[in-house]
Amino acid sequence: MPRYRSLTICIVFALLAACKPPTKVAVEERKVTTVRQETERLGGQLIRIVQPGDTLHGISFALGLNVNKLAAWNGIRDTSKLQVGQRIRLTEPIGFTSRPVAAANKPKASAKPVTRSAARAVDKPAQKKPVKPVATPPSSASKTVASKPKPSIKTTSQPKAVVKSGGQAWRWPTIGTVVGKFTAGRGHQGIDIRATRGQSVTAAKPGEIVYVGNSLKGYGNLIIIKHDEEFLSAYAHNQDIYVREGQTVRSQQKIATVGVNNQRIAALHFQIRREGQPVDPLKHLPPR
Repeated sequence: MPRYRSLTICIVFALLAACKPPTKVAVEERKVTTVRQETERLGGQLIRIVQPGDTLHGISFALGLNVNKLAAWNGIRDTSKLQVGQRIRLTEPIGFTSRPVAAANKPKASAKPVTRSAARAVDKPAQKKPVKPVATPPSSASKTVASKPKPSIKTTSQPKAVVKSGGQAWRWPTIGTVVGKFTAGRGHQGIDIRATRGQSVTAAKPGEIVYVGNSLKGYGNLIIIKHDEEFLSAYAHNQDIYVREGQTVRSQQKIATVGVNNQRIAALHFQIRREGQPVDPLKHLPPR
């Protein structure tokens, strides 16, 4: 009898293990710092010393910079890899814009057509062209001109199908009431959506997770998604995280749950950045 009881208990535990919910991803505990605490000036340039847990996307997000420009200023090819103690330029290096001028060496090919004989040969056929089209070509040309305006009607309907913000349309990241709106400048850089604690937070558009952590002061557990070379979105004050850095997510895929903000209110802080600069999410999200 004892053997049968132990076997029954093992079967029950196996069935319970098979029914467990999706696993949560532990948020990496990173040192909470502000950009000013880890910056210095060197030769007129603003420099940041990379701290443990720093990412290029996190630094650019905190400063409102384009991550691609930040990488170019520092000669960084892989934006996902930084070395602790590495010095990152936060301002454009002096003479940086003058580097692409190297492509100006191509006009050497224009030195070949300098001979006067070649120029005279080009001028002669130009005189023969106006002699041939005397009377017959004008009548045929008028017919072709009259037929062209018809297809121009089709082009007028195309702008209606253009989707703003590039690619797929934006989706609301969670259900709730907007209690904090976007203000231009360095004010409120996104919107606050009041919701129920533990409620699902979903990706507003498909993209790649480029930041998951809590090292940026004032954002709590933060997720940043890169959608393309122009747009990214940010989701702050999350409770539980279900994604990792480097992971690709689809539109409306669950990435977290709603937590509480700095005022201890259950709400999601949502931002949209265009080339590093905050933009009003309500101008991109569909109306409700």
